[in-house]
Amino acid sequence: MEARKLTFMKTNIFIIILFLFQSVFCFSQNKPAPKNNRAVSADCKKPIPIELKSSYTYGPTVPPKGFGDHQEFKLNNNITFEGEHNSAWYLLSISKDGELIFDIVPQDTTNDYDFLIYTYTDSAFCDALQKNKLKPLRSNLSNIKKSVEGNTGIKTNATANPIGKGIGKAYSKSIDVKKGEKYMLILDNVTPEGKGHTIFFNFIKEVEIKGKVLGSDSIPLVAEITLSDNKGNTVEETKSNSYGEYKINTKINENQNYSLTYFADSTFVQSTTINTKDLKGKAEFPNIKTVLPKLKKGEKYKLGSINFYGNVAILLPESYPSVEALYKLMKKNKNMKINIEGHVNDPVKKASISIDSFNQILSDNRAKAIYDFLILKGIDKERMRTEGFSNKKMLFPHPLSETEEQANRRVEIKVVSINGE
Repeated sequence: MEARKLTFMKTNIFIIILFLFQSVFCFSQNKPAPKNNRAVSADCKKPIPIELKSSYTYGPTVPPKGFGDHQEFKLNNNITFEGEHNSAWYLLSISKDGELIFDIVPQDTTNDYDFLIYTYTDSAFCDALQKNKLKPLRSNLSNIKKSVEGNTGIKTNATANPIGKGIGKAYSKSIDVKKGEKYMLILDNVTPEGKGHTIFFNFIKEVEIKGKVLGSDSIPLVAEITLSDNKGNTVEETKSNSYGEYKINTKINENQNYSLTYFADSTFVQSTTINTKDLKGKAEFPNIKTVLPKLKKGEKYKLGSINFYGNVAILLPESYPSVEALYKLMKKNKNMKINIEGHVNDPVKKASISIDSFNQILSDNRAKAIYDFLILKGIDKERMRTEGFSNKKMLFPHPLSETEEQANRRVEIKVVSINGE
């Protein structure tokens, strides 16, 4: 419920605008300090235990401080730490076979986290480590580039290992693990007075995605198809054949939403969401039938998976592939003009003046967010108009779930003209 959370707001428009600015600013920092940070341990003999049987997130944590009771690393080499600065130790217990990946995301993007992974055998591990009798399974000591915001970890398409000191690759290659195995993961924040981190663990699944693309007249279409992750990153690209058929064989994270975006000439773009939860133990998604509606003057289209965080005009990351597809559509149809219409989620029937004002501003800004994106991509501003509809046209007037609330936070596109008509 978007507006119920804001009943304290006064009618003063300045305060409303200030609230919007603060919401956007806080989000842009990306990693605000939460109230209940997770613990870390700086010693080998007291690691934080983590059981991995599916996707799992640990953090955000308190900042690691120092090396604890013992300095486990005293060597100066290019494979292990020359010494702990601000370390955090985790003992990973594997509860399923699979390909393990993880992302280490610092709370402060300027922090430089290094990491090591060892196969863990028994209680003699820590003593053997101090005596330099163990070799890390994965080693990443690189200085992380600003372009990846300090993130590091292991992933399926990485190949490097070990990664030594200096500017290097942020990600090491994934690990094939088996049920019952244990691994020791050690993080070291080399940045003085650094902040905490979050670790996103996941397993990779090999899948086959098949489908057919049709026009609204049921005739097969040759279409561009993009598979993107929940951060908007492109995973795979392909095209359907003359029969409208396509197939993608790839690896994706388990239990994570991915978007399939479809684009073809003279049709509007479409998007669908897939998740390994829908596979029910199988490795192949059922044939996905996608119908691309024909572009028509005066027609209104919901723009794929274009949705927003609550209370702000900030797109969810998984929305970007659909916005990119809209850009391709505008670029292809050079004379097409559109209205961009913004909407909010607020099922309150009797709203106060302050809430009505907030809803209107929010819906205006959501439409403008798409407008600004297209302007930055080079689309002529004369081809676009924006309009906010507040909460007057919700898809779900009485939403019963977060999914329905999210669907109300949307942008729709109305085609004003296509070929200068």
